[in-house]
Amino acid sequence: MEQPTEAQKILVIDDEDAYREIITMTLKIIGYEVIEAMNGLDGLAAAKMHSPDLILCDINMPKMDGHTLLATLKEEQEFAGIPFIFLTGNTSTADMRKGMQMGADDYLTKPFTAEELVTAVATRLSKNKSMQKYYESQFDDIKSNIVHSLPHEFRTPLNGILGFSQILMDEPDLPLEEVKEIGSMIYRSGQRLHRMLENLVLFGQLQLWMRDEKKMAELRNLDCCRLKEVIPMVAEQTMVRNDRTGAVKLNIIDAGVNISALRFSKIIEEILDNALKFSPAGSNVTLSTEIKENTVQITILDEGRGMSAEQIGKISGFQQFERGYYEQQGAGLGLAITKMLIELHGGTFSINSIEDKGTSVVFYIPKTL
Repeated sequence: MEQPTEAQKILVIDDEDAYREIITMTLKIIGYEVIEAMNGLDGLAAAKMHSPDLILCDINMPKMDGHTLLATLKEEQEFAGIPFIFLTGNTSTADMRKGMQMGADDYLTKPFTAEELVTAVATRLSKNKSMQKYYESQFDDIKSNIVHSLPHEFRTPLNGILGFSQILMDEPDLPLEEVKEIGSMIYRSGQRLHRMLENLVLFGQLQLWMRDEKKMAELRNLDCCRLKEVIPMVAEQTMVRNDRTGAVKLNIIDAGVNISALRFSKIIEEILDNALKFSPAGSNVTLSTEIKENTVQITILDEGRGMSAEQIGKISGFQQFERGYYEQQGAGLGLAITKMLIELHGGTFSINSIEDKGTSVVFYIPKTL
């Protein structure tokens, strides 16, 4: 049996005294700190008081059953990430599926051996610790990139707004055409700031939603939209913004996807924006769609500078590549937001790229039935 590396806290909730005592004794011998509760209501209070590293919980209990307890804890962000293992004498597939859909991490079927108990606990704690390290490393990368990229990204459009506004204030007799041109520059700088702030807010929301099973299920069943109603409009707006009118070639089928028009628009906008921004003037970007079983495959292909395998593997928030060599705008959030939105709605996302040749972005979204 593996020894825990530190005194991690395990909350054991079971109304059967014999089982609870055996579990507690076994885990204490191994070196865990154990808190006991005799029913779901007491278990809820103990979880809030002690913030355990893992919860072992019987399903059928008085006052509050295991399913209700799990659902209650998942609603609170502070406790939603605690690994949860059900203890049950019921081995039915339906019962196990229900628990897993609610967010349970594992099941132990009574009777179980001491080795099975310790292995299940150690495995879940190890996986949770690995995930925490991953999120911490991602957060460290984000903080580092914020320090390096955001000051520039905010300062550039803000300087444009302030500088051009000052010209209008100091030179009241400017010709009308120059005033219109300056007004257009101020407006575009404002749009750039607005988009950046919107992306920052959305990125934060998505990071929370990706850890919330209930929110993910809600979003996947919330809305749908039609490809032909969204893609042409977004493509036109993105081409205008990048001064690349006519550069995007569309081949769209008439199909629906299980995602709101607002979020689907965001996905298309971000991918097309990157494709236009990083491909040479005069080149084309193609967007094609086709049905693949119960999903819609969307492919966006450009003729730009491409990305290396290492760069593709590092897609995350606030990540920009070769900033010192290529002039580019934005805080590096576009592809990270795109990837999270697609996965949040039950889809998949991949990038294939050849440096100096071009990039192909392929993603799948469940289609409406």
